[in-house]
Amino acid sequence: MMRPFHLGAKKYLIAPMRQSLRSCFGILKNLLWFDVWLVVQLLFGMVHWGDRIAWKILGYEKKTRYVRMGACQRSGMCCQTLAIELPSAWIRRPWVLRLAWGWYSRIHNFQAAGAPQGRLLPLNCGYLRGGNLCTIYPYRPKLCREYPATSLFGKVELHRGCGFWFLERAKVGSFGEKLAEKEHEQASLPSA
Repeated sequence: MMRPFHLGAKKYLIAPMRQSLRSCFGILKNLLWFDVWLVVQLLFGMVHWGDRIAWKILGYEKKTRYVRMGACQRSGMCCQTLAIELPSAWIRRPWVLRLAWGWYSRIHNFQAAGAPQGRLLPLNCGYLRGGNLCTIYPYRPKLCREYPATSLFGKVELHRGCGFWFLERAKVGSFGEKLAEKEHEQASLPSA
């Protein structure tokens, strides 16, 4: 014979079941976030080391005329006014330009800083905070990690006060390097 179901018993049976389901979903959510974090870290590592290996195999560091010297002075100028060089065919097409702006704003948090200037797309970094500090420094985009990149075709122009400078490869290790370093130091001093 079946016992009649009491409504009060339903409350006592469902409440612990809901709690255990919530804890199971919490554990699954944490595991999922860990898996996502792990995949992102592995992808970043693969891109980072893949680039390094490719540059070593191709010997690009040996082909440039200029060598990057110096170190970052944390002036923040490169983050406040950076520019991405795009093919001229992209600049002529407004829909491709909007797509590029959307890509850089969603993926790297770079905001548009005005109309394109020639082939350059001016941007500002959204991660730069007070004191010119990057809030995602360990995970910054490749563009930021390798700034300023050596150009295969000439000398790169840098912001005033930037701690980096470029020296012709032929002058590395010579007296010309010391002279160029002194010139860079004098040019970096604030004008009176």
